[in-house]
Amino acid sequence: MMLGAFLAVLLLALALSLISGRGEAGQDPKRFFVARGQFGAVLLFLLSVGETYSIGSVLGFPGGIAASGSIDVALWFVGYILLAFPVGTILYPRLWQLGQRFGAITLPDLLGGYFDNRLVSRVSGCVLMVLMLPLGTMQFIGLGAVFSALALPVSTVVLSSLAALLAFLFVASAGLRGAALTAALKDSLILIAIFCVALGAVFHWSEGAREPLAAVLHGSGGRPASSCTMIITTILTQAVGFCIAPQTAAAVFSARSPATIRRAQIWMPLYMVLFPLLAVVAFYGLTHPSVMTHPDRVFLSVAAALLPPWMAGLVAGAVALTALVWLGAVCLSLAAIVTRSIVPHVPPAAQKRMGLGIIIAYLALSVVTAAVQTTLIVTLNRLFYVGLVQLLPAVLLCVCGYRVTPSRLLAGLAAGLVAGAGLFLSGAPMGGVSPALPGLVVNLLVLLQGGRPVRDSVSRANTREGDLRHASSEER
Repeated sequence: MMLGAFLAVLLLALALSLISGRGEAGQDPKRFFVARGQFGAVLLFLLSVGETYSIGSVLGFPGGIAASGSIDVALWFVGYILLAFPVGTILYPRLWQLGQRFGAITLPDLLGGYFDNRLVSRVSGCVLMVLMLPLGTMQFIGLGAVFSALALPVSTVVLSSLAALLAFLFVASAGLRGAALTAALKDSLILIAIFCVALGAVFHWSEGAREPLAAVLHGSGGRPASSCTMIITTILTQAVGFCIAPQTAAAVFSARSPATIRRAQIWMPLYMVLFPLLAVVAFYGLTHPSVMTHPDRVFLSVAAALLPPWMAGLVAGAVALTALVWLGAVCLSLAAIVTRSIVPHVPPAAQKRMGLGIIIAYLALSVVTAAVQTTLIVTLNRLFYVGLVQLLPAVLLCVCGYRVTPSRLLAGLAAGLVAGAGLFLSGAPMGGVSPALPGLVVNLLVLLQGGRPVRDSVSRANTREGDLRHASSEER
């Protein structure tokens, strides 16, 4: 019964993706990668929310709380996503306008066009490609937890390979449009799943609880200042990193207009109400240790223990779908970056075909690395943002209309990446400061060594003209 419900969810999602692909034939890369910038507020909302509720949120958030027994994880995890929404409301329309000006569908496209330098596009593309490798690993680690909950007599590698095939079919049929429409089913199911598991935890709380919650949940312990510093710096750096992630940029460029982006952003904070419910599930696992086999699996373990088999199957299917839909968006972003920014002179007619090959290679590599990687999902999530935020100075120069020489920009990026990644991997104590922040400071210091950035008068004029044009279009 559990397996049947799980398979029904995935087959329904695949059918929806294939239906959305009807009439999408052709080799137009912009149609495939960013739906030709024709998404309205509803589709943009569904696609953007898919980035919030990936398997890293659904499993990693309660798993981080269960692993540490600390409320600190909940504070910075919720905080950075919540702060990203108002930041995105300001940043995304300007990115969209710049994307229209330079014909960009990826962030490296935009940076290379703005600084008029192919090397900037290629280097930023390579940086993002390396940073995106742990993202696939993170999703397949989560899928491994789902497969363990199903207790199938098949190896996890085989099941992950089948999941990778399904993720490929999601995007191969209709590109970004297929991912967006499948996200509608995923969002509905994950809302129901989280609510049902949390409700079951509340109703069964008194059954088998070994310790009160106060005894197993703690705050900052003996170092409140260090803990508070970690929370604040992580929120600040990851909030801006969230807004310039490759899949976020693709979603922004898929929008019909800046007004569409603003309308979609207004409703984003509503999805945050589910994080307290995920925290309830984590708290149940802490007070009922017999249920929790592994921190990253606490959500699925509680669902299997408290819900009937068919409902537990639906929950497992919804969780798997969060990974597959999110993987689809990430795969499309990576394929667009490689074909348009890293590999030189790929003709538009060949970009989709090459992109599909890149997606296959990325999914295969993610399956292999997930099979040998045991790192907590939340750790991989933080490593991604430590590197990603080093692109922030370049993005801010673009949106604010300033320029520096490409050599200064790339030198700052390299210095920031080395400093941030080095501090993160070494585990050096810094009083709780997120490793991304010192890296960002080093980045800016190197960037500013040659003097102040120069104002870009062309960008400023184009911005005013674009604002008037889009305002007039919205009125019509």
